[in-house]
Amino acid sequence: MSDLFQSLSPVRLLPAGHYGVEGITGVTAQVVTNLAAATLVARKGKTAALIAAATASGLPLVDAPKASFGAGLEAVGTGPGKWQVFSEGSSGAALRRRLEELATDLGAVTDQSDANLVLDICGPKAREALVKGVAVDLDPRAFQPGDAATTPVSHVGVTFWQRDNAPSYRFAVGNTFAPAFLRWLAASAAEYGFALSGTDRG
Repeated sequence: MSDLFQSLSPVRLLPAGHYGVEGITGVTAQVVTNLAAATLVARKGKTAALIAAATASGLPLVDAPKASFGAGLEAVGTGPGKWQVFSEGSSGAALRRRLEELATDLGAVTDQSDANLVLDICGPKAREALVKGVAVDLDPRAFQPGDAATTPVSHVGVTFWQRDNAPSYRFAVGNTFAPAFLRWLAASAAEYGFALSGTDRG
């Protein structure tokens, strides 16, 4: 596997395939496609009002590192009065318009649909692989479905959240750093068997 890494340009994504131990798959990672993304930032002194407006529209924002779901949207708190919002099956322009209508003069919206590689990571050994580099306690007593974090992972800044008890996680990684993150993930998961899909699209 190290030979493969050396043969790849550092700016290229790791090819889809199976890495590490053969015959088992303890960790899987799937690129999420057809996903619109935007940042939503409350204007000064307007956080509570923006949360109320979003909740009334069916999206119960939480001003904390939490993921919330509603009205076909997924919002992740990344800082005080700041969220990343995702919509599957939507265009970036459509999501931006929807959030601007929701926020009115309470917040600012920026389309981020082309800014990140988004990955769903799961499998019976997903937690064991991630703890090798994630600077967050992923013990199920400390990090549960709906919990989120914006933190470095092996020196790469990411935002991620736990989506269910399986556990499965969704990671948003800046495109510039996605190749390095995938190499780290493959190396960390290799002893469990690692399956990667979706990186060869487009």
